[in-house]
Amino acid sequence: MIYSQIVKPTLLLDTHRCKSNIRKMTEKAISQGFEFRPHFKTHQSHIVGSWFREEGIKKITVSSVGMASFFAMNGWDDITVAFPINIRQIEEIKELARTIKLNLLAVDPETIKLLGEELSDEVYIWIKIDVGTHRTGIQPEETLTINRMIEVIDQYPLLSFSGFLGHAGHSYQSHSVKEVERVHLNSVSMMTDLKKIYSTVYPQLKISLGDTPSASMVTDLGAIDEFRPGNFVFYDLQQEEIGSCTLDEIAVAMACPVVAVHPERLQWIIYGGGIHFAKDFLTLKDGKKCFGRWVKPEGSSWSTSETMTGPFIVSLSQEHGVVQCTEQTFRNCKPGDISVWLPVHSCMTADAMGEYLSTEGGKIDHYREHLWT
Repeated sequence: MIYSQIVKPTLLLDTHRCKSNIRKMTEKAISQGFEFRPHFKTHQSHIVGSWFREEGIKKITVSSVGMASFFAMNGWDDITVAFPINIRQIEEIKELARTIKLNLLAVDPETIKLLGEELSDEVYIWIKIDVGTHRTGIQPEETLTINRMIEVIDQYPLLSFSGFLGHAGHSYQSHSVKEVERVHLNSVSMMTDLKKIYSTVYPQLKISLGDTPSASMVTDLGAIDEFRPGNFVFYDLQQEEIGSCTLDEIAVAMACPVVAVHPERLQWIIYGGGIHFAKDFLTLKDGKKCFGRWVKPEGSSWSTSETMTGPFIVSLSQEHGVVQCTEQTFRNCKPGDISVWLPVHSCMTADAMGEYLSTEGGKIDHYREHLWT
């Protein structure tokens, strides 16, 4: 019995749910004919990565040079670092470029120039386009800047221009399929317009997009060459609220000991705080914050049949979680019991925890462990 093993906050990974999510997204990519380059920043695991390999995936995305090195050690040899080039990591970049096909993300010509002057092996450059998230990237209408960036790439024989890359992160603020579709279609339109401008000189250039709401909810993803979603591997309450998944598709859950109960206010205190869950939250219709929803332990996994009417976490401090119950649900747990929670943002929860326990009973690795050793 998996729950008998747990003595402290533990991130459970349901193998069946996870593999099903991977399989469905891979099949969608195959059916629509685009390159599927999943983002591994959500799971950050060699073992979970092997489940992608089982589905035929050979190219991946990561969010840092260090993470690229971690997966390169496991045999992944075509990796995109979907984060602006950090020139201070030039020695690590050069080492990676010696052993794998390394794809980097540029947002200014000066960094490209510095990169070109230092390299000893070929690197592939994507120009980051801001498709509406307004975090970083070049505005699609700034063709003078884009021209200058491509000119600098062309000056260095070890730099190759791959195309334009965007991330429609603002889809995470959507509340319906129509909103997600609108975000995705606008992103595709911006990118395809750019491709038309530059493809006469660079016929091999590609456009790359990637966000889980679009990947999950848009039926026809349109004229893209490559797609890079990541969160879909686990999903979470945020994605369920958007409509990207069902509760039963969420593949990770936090198991936390109950350490105190307060019947006068119908609350439990759990051993599980911000350092375990992170501090993402949903705002419920009544204005209350929700940092996680309860699921019922069932066998070696969990059931979501009572989740929407069950207890939820109303606040998190460093180690403590405060859980609000009703009179009907308060007796579900007592001190010493294990409570199980769907996270609001699985990427951050997984990164905070740094390891998983499989519902099949085995430990599953995480990049964080590599950093600690």
